[in-house]
Amino acid sequence: FMAMQQGVPIDEVVSKGVILAFAVFPQIINEMPGFNAAFGILFFACLFLAGITSLISIIETYIAGIQDKFKISRKKAVVICCGLSALTSIIYATQGGLNILDIVDAFINNYGVAFAGLAEIIAVVWVLNKLNDLRDHANALSDIRLGSWWTICLKYITPLILTLMLILNIKTDLTSSYGGYPIMLNFYFGWLVAICAIIFGIVFAYVKKWDRNVLEMPEDREVKKNGK
Repeated sequence: FMAMQQGVPIDEVVSKGVILAFAVFPQIINEMPGFNAAFGILFFACLFLAGITSLISIIETYIAGIQDKFKISRKKAVVICCGLSALTSIIYATQGGLNILDIVDAFINNYGVAFAGLAEIIAVVWVLNKLNDLRDHANALSDIRLGSWWTICLKYITPLILTLMLILNIKTDLTSSYGGYPIMLNFYFGWLVAICAIIFGIVFAYVKKWDRNVLEMPEDREVKKNGK
């Protein structure tokens, strides 16, 4: 619809990421022949609910990690994690915050998360050779049994896919500037943020060692597993 209105190809109109949600869709709603306000309210209400639920699911992961790693109360962990997140997010409320958010989101997902997942798999599966122990632990705590298919996926398929993704993403971002943004903007809020996130994760892992008893199997589950 927008492409026809502007007389341009579709690929020049449609974006992805946060730009799609906060720029393209609002423009589409404004171009609608009627009920613009109603559709706008419904769209952003749904977007708000999606954002809140995603925020809770994401922030709960490292709240639990901080709580377990440093043996602090949940209230203190929530204050620390949410406080730091709120301070960091202030930059996204600035005039260029939407563009910065788009860059950070893309590079963290394409490199930070992918590299962290690949590093974890290599460390657990190939370096420490703890895949079978991890599977036994998961089977003892879950009603869904993990079989050989899970082992094959984690040992071969997943590392291969993540490696290919990283190589292709690096090739794409080195040959062209992401989103058409200035190169230095992509460097500071893209490459630098992703690299710092990876380094922070490595350093944080060695700040305080995990309790070796964290992954111990509960006795009731162990008895159930052994069929006693």
